[in-house]
Amino acid sequence: MQGPVVFSPNATSLYSFVELSGYFIMVIYIVYTVILFYHWKNYGTDAKVTTLTLTSYLVVTVPLMIIIFILPLTI
Repeated sequence: MQGPVVFSPNATSLYSFVELSGYFIMVIYIVYTVILFYHWKNYGTDAKVTTLTLTSYLVVTVPLMIIIFILPLTI
């Protein structure tokens, strides 16, 4: 049987850094998404292209954001 797992302070600080980085990236992502949405809605000329662009943006980036928040769980 293995002994208890000992966590080092370095591992905890690395986890905290990765987690805080994930939150920081999420805030940047939300701000960028709001700005993109605003500009596409106000300056887009074709509603179909606007819908397609915003949908494809969300379909591509949401899984990336999920991966960013799962990453700290693997450290």
